[in-house]
Amino acid sequence: MPPREETETKGKKGRSLLTVVMLLLILALSGGYVYYFFFGGNRGVTAAPARQAPAVMQKMALEPVVVNLADPGLRRYLRAKITLEYSDTRLTEELNEKLYRIRDTLISVLRSKKTDDLQNEDALKRELLTAVNAQLMGGQVQGLYFEEFIVQ
Repeated sequence: MPPREETETKGKKGRSLLTVVMLLLILALSGGYVYYFFFGGNRGVTAAPARQAPAVMQKMALEPVVVNLADPGLRRYLRAKITLEYSDTRLTEELNEKLYRIRDTLISVLRSKKTDDLQNEDALKRELLTAVNAQLMGGQVQGLYFEEFIVQ
């Protein structure tokens, strides 16, 4: 019987060794799975590009403009105080040099308007902005704001 006990002992050792190896394999695969999905691996998502700080906007407040409106038979006038907004600091010099032309352009556009034309403020701003930018060579004005807008 002694030979039989040896084979039983070897069989138990073989099974326990196999069990330990299987447990280690399962543990290693589980660890790899956790690492891959939580810490590594390409998820197909690229890092968001760093946001650039918004450009510091420069502003130039113009003197108030007073014009007669083009309403036939009515004596109405418009008083508007306009501020221009732009991002290129080099544009300040050009705006100062061409200020007389810019004011003339604004006056011409506003003088051609009737009271009904002034109801759509956004369209008026776009038209004035386009007219101002047509006078500039070194950059563009991005915003035009009414600080005062009185029709009487």
